[in-house]
Amino acid sequence: MADTNDLPYNRNAVFSRAPVLSAVAVTLLVSLVFYLVPQIDLAVAGLFYVPGKGFPAAHVPLLQDFRTYASNISLSLPLLALIGLVLKLSFPAKRSLLPPRLALFFVPLFLLGPGLLVNGILKPYWGRPRPINVTEFGGPWPFGDPWVIGPSGLGNHSFSSGEAATTACLLPLILFLPREWRGPVGGLIGLFVAAVGLNRIAFGGHFLSDVVISVGLMLVLAAVLHHLIFVRYRETLSDAALEIRLTALGYRMADQRAQFRHWLRRTLATTYRSARNLRRAERALHPGAAARAAAMDGPTGSVSAPTGTNPP
Repeated sequence: MADTNDLPYNRNAVFSRAPVLSAVAVTLLVSLVFYLVPQIDLAVAGLFYVPGKGFPAAHVPLLQDFRTYASNISLSLPLLALIGLVLKLSFPAKRSLLPPRLALFFVPLFLLGPGLLVNGILKPYWGRPRPINVTEFGGPWPFGDPWVIGPSGLGNHSFSSGEAATTACLLPLILFLPREWRGPVGGLIGLFVAAVGLNRIAFGGHFLSDVVISVGLMLVLAAVLHHLIFVRYRETLSDAALEIRLTALGYRMADQRAQFRHWLRRTLATTYRSARNLRRAERALHPGAAARAAAMDGPTGSVSAPTGTNPP
């Protein structure tokens, strides 16, 4: 993978300060267009709506499978990054499976973007009805503009698209690739993001603005994270510096695990000895207690008759 730590710190550098402002400006501009011309959302969603049948694409098994596979593919990247961190901390003497900054970049991107911003803030509080729920397409709720807090009581919200946001988090992956591969791979990832968004629109699950704004928000967040990690704190958060910190942390965690195992074994041994000594002390104070307990614990659980006496 390309070492993005070598990127020059100037206005022409990839994902320097200018792209952060550019991503914010483009997202605001797109949001304004959809807010001023809401007919765009209705027109695009109407392409997939059939009166009396709703959105028939939602019942196509192939498209349903694509949605499932797309979600799994998108989540595989942060999962792989987490696995790499766990392996590094478990085996600190070995080199990281993936560049440490890749995990430092993508794990917060997925957690803060699709996790917190979209599914934790926008969806619960904005309440925009989905296309299948608006009156224009046979639903009970009025159409809502993007960024406008919708009516309460609707349990399934449209703004913004969580799946589009999740797949859009894959776009910055091209920055970790060699330059000659960034164009082809970026094109493939872009097609994948577009296909996922179009699939959700065809299902009647999201408007076009939900998808486009989600992609814009993720690019804004990605630009901010990249600026912090690879530009502003590029020396402190370099791969070499992170490798050293992870190695030290792994050894420290290994020592803590060893101390915990030693403490656990010592505690269990002490508990066992205390219990054994307590039983011995009880038997010494009550010599007949063990015999009576054995007599009481018969096969049938009943008390056996005393020896030398006849039952009544």
